[in-house]
Amino acid sequence: MPRRRENEWRNAVALRRTSPSFGRGRALRLRATLLAALTVTCSKSHEPPALGPRNAHAMAYDAARGRVTLFGGADERSVRGDTWGWDGKRWQQLATEGPAPRTFPVMAYDSAQARVLLFGGNRVLFGTDPAAPTLLRDLWAWDGRKWIELSDGTGGPSARAEACGGYDEERHRFVVFGGYEKVGKTLTRLGDTWEWDGTAWGRVADTGPPARSGAAMSFVPALAGRPAGVVLFGGSTGTPPPPGDTWHWDGQHWTLLPVGASAGRFNPVMAYDAARASLLRFGGFVGGTRVDELWQLRGDVWTLLRDRGPDGRNHSAWAYDGNSRRIVLYGGHDGDHVFADTWTWDGTSWNRATERPPVTRVDNGH
Repeated sequence: MPRRRENEWRNAVALRRTSPSFGRGRALRLRATLLAALTVTCSKSHEPPALGPRNAHAMAYDAARGRVTLFGGADERSVRGDTWGWDGKRWQQLATEGPAPRTFPVMAYDSAQARVLLFGGNRVLFGTDPAAPTLLRDLWAWDGRKWIELSDGTGGPSARAEACGGYDEERHRFVVFGGYEKVGKTLTRLGDTWEWDGTAWGRVADTGPPARSGAAMSFVPALAGRPAGVVLFGGSTGTPPPPGDTWHWDGQHWTLLPVGASAGRFNPVMAYDAARASLLRFGGFVGGTRVDELWQLRGDVWTLLRDRGPDGRNHSAWAYDGNSRRIVLYGGHDGDHVFADTWTWDGTSWNRATERPPVTRVDNGH
């Protein structure tokens, strides 16, 4: 009991003992009031933390634990390094320690070893920061309880941000493509492909999609006569407009898919919907506008789905939740505001699962 409340209660008891006029009824009423206040104080002090605005974070479905895992990104003021889990109804903070705070990491679920992998990213969101190095190349694994560093980057991809990646469930490889690196003030977009085999990194290709950052990637099982592999869409090559090409990596070769060039997008999100056997992508940035479009790839055709849902945004993250059989999307920003909402897609319509108002981004150099 807080010291002030304890003293009030003791004073009331003393007054009751020494003053007949105080009355038993008044003493009981005072006791009830003090206990109610103490209950409110204690309940507030034990309220669990709530997931707030977030953008440039990463998400993956942790099949072993049956929940979507979210890491890092930035709120409206600063870059974060916390870990959260979505159980289908609510977000719960899982850890505050682990990888250094960062934006734009690559994240995927390693089904062979039942853990979530996290690679690279940026210590800041925009602008400069005295922290060095700003770009990261470390690799971490989340086992459901704690983060474990697997590699400090030696022998692996260079430090980079806005790379894209996915886990090839057929070959058991964590695939990372592109992104950008920065030397001094010179930003260079990358076109290399790397794989983590569970023990070591290997550089497996230098040709394929033109160098880019901010593309989307997802694993897709064997479909429409194509072998299983990861599929890449969009991004930024540094020259507008953003590309709208779709590529497939089978572990040996990149192939430009004959799906036609759809409207290009920078920083969209993409995931395979196993329940509907289709590849979905949402949002992104083009021509100064954040879009709210949901597209579906089945066979060799991208189709625009018309149901309205989240406001236009980029820097969001999403994952297919195998437990609820829905796509789960969280956060992002529209240029001025950072979002703190959760949306799910069930194959037919959007549902807003949690709702908090967007927050104006504070221009503080990040």
